[in-house]
Amino acid sequence: MDRFALGKVRITKTCLVAVVDRIKEYSLNKQHGYICLMDTRTAYLANQDEGYCSVQNRSLMTLPDGMPLVWFARMRGYTEVGKVSGKDFMDAIFAVSEQEGYTHYFYGGSGETIEKIQLNLKQKYPGLVVLGAVSPPFQPLEDFDIESLGNELNRIEPDFFWCGLGAPKQEMLISSLQQKVQGTFCVGVGLAFEYFAGTVKRAPLWMQKKGLEWVYRLAQQPRNIQRVIKPFLWVMKELLLSTLKNKREQGSK
Repeated sequence: MDRFALGKVRITKTCLVAVVDRIKEYSLNKQHGYICLMDTRTAYLANQDEGYCSVQNRSLMTLPDGMPLVWFARMRGYTEVGKVSGKDFMDAIFAVSEQEGYTHYFYGGSGETIEKIQLNLKQKYPGLVVLGAVSPPFQPLEDFDIESLGNELNRIEPDFFWCGLGAPKQEMLISSLQQKVQGTFCVGVGLAFEYFAGTVKRAPLWMQKKGLEWVYRLAQQPRNIQRVIKPFLWVMKELLLSTLKNKREQGSK
């Protein structure tokens, strides 16, 4: 799928409905790859770190998980772009899983989170087939046994490997893991695990649409404020520069 650039990073021009349709096509054609969900913070991180930027740009898709990214895209004329959050993407895939025969594997979060995810999903999606659910130890990326994990996935062949280790670790892991597996989409979804477990509440829909989900999240996790401020200011600057560029282009016509 086509992409638009936000600084150095390239984000897929898509929306939730189009992503699900494309996944169906990719699955039928056995065209698998890793999928990233990009918000303001990860867009900022990718523009500061060349290795992480490369991981994002080499993905099968890097989805716009944040209204500021959607606003930026639409300012550049990409009206088809819509927000695709990790929680919404997972729900959309779970909703068609029984019909499409998709199976799932969850990796990340605490033991309590993993247990609650499975219980809640059984209630919401009774036909969902979960082939594995693992809470790995908290450790540096280099300590993960990616070879062994890849062998496990190839043995049981889930259609989706959902990774909830948090960014940027989860993207680095799935980019390496994808090289080891044949028939699985590896997806980094971060905080979505906590939403499904019910350990963190999601912002009301009106806040999501207004791009204020991060404010609601900070109210629940105020210790994260320092890692939000710089990315927020950076993307606001990019939005301002994009607005000014649009005005200059329109003025020159």
